[in-house]
Amino acid sequence: MKRAVSAAAARKAVVVKAKSARSKSGSRAEIARVDAENGDGKGSWHLARSDAERRLSDFEFALERLAQSYYRWKASCLAAVCEVPLTGDDVAVLNVVRMGDEPKRLTEVGQLLNRVDVPNLQYATRKLVRAGLIETEGRSSRKETRYRATARGRAVTEDYAALRAATLPPMFDGLPCWIDSCAATTAQLDQMSGLYGQATRVAITKRHQS
Repeated sequence: MKRAVSAAAARKAVVVKAKSARSKSGSRAEIARVDAENGDGKGSWHLARSDAERRLSDFEFALERLAQSYYRWKASCLAAVCEVPLTGDDVAVLNVVRMGDEPKRLTEVGQLLNRVDVPNLQYATRKLVRAGLIETEGRSSRKETRYRATARGRAVTEDYAALRAATLPPMFDGLPCWIDSCAATTAQLDQMSGLYGQATRVAITKRHQS
């Protein structure tokens, strides 16, 4: 009987400790940490076990939402000026091929978009070729094949650019000082892209060492 009472008292003390921690801290990460220590993982988030992890998770979710919105926008903008059904990824490839009106190898397209999924890039270029938006030159080998926009591709991308110019800048004008902050934001995103690339190499190395 005494053991049962002691066990109940111990459980009550744990609950009191958790409630006390909740009242003293407004941090969700701290609450999750206390819950984990007390064996109560309900409602906790495994990617936000500290304040730094929570802030990083908030950034990553914002990045996910931005990426999805951006690629939906590109697909919708292209669909407004061309009847060919293309995804946001396809539109990205098309615009990069058109960039500077210089023919580009598939490896160059991948480097500009920071993509290593070569089969998906090949699929996108084949789709764009079939649609008559880009064409190939230099067929001596697959590595030497270069892609350039056709006359139709140039017309479509010009219409895309015109609709983009008429739509996005007026909306972004509502953001305070967005033009002045663009360069700094771009530089920071490039930095973070490099950090994620470095983290990818660390993860791959760790996988092969385990």
